Amino acid sequence: MTENLLQKLEEKAMTLLSELEGLRNEVQHLRKENSMLKVEKDSSVRKLQDLISVLDTISLNDEVSIASQMSLQGREEYAAA
Repeated sequence: MTENLLQKLEEKAMTLLSELEGLRNEVQHLRKENSMLKVEKDSSVRKLQDLISVLDTISLNDEVSIASQMSLQGREEYAAA
């Protein structure tokens, strides 16, 4: 009977060790995936910042262009009067 209990205990220990190894592998895989996702996130943030910078530049150029056109129209109207 004692041998039977020891065998069952050994089987359970082996099962637990196997599960533990599987969990370790999963953790390792998830850590790698997490690292890759962080790199991807950082890259996306930089791209978005660059895009916002370009859009801000375009917006400023449009504002300067509109102000310039309004100034020219005002001069033309003044000269015509």
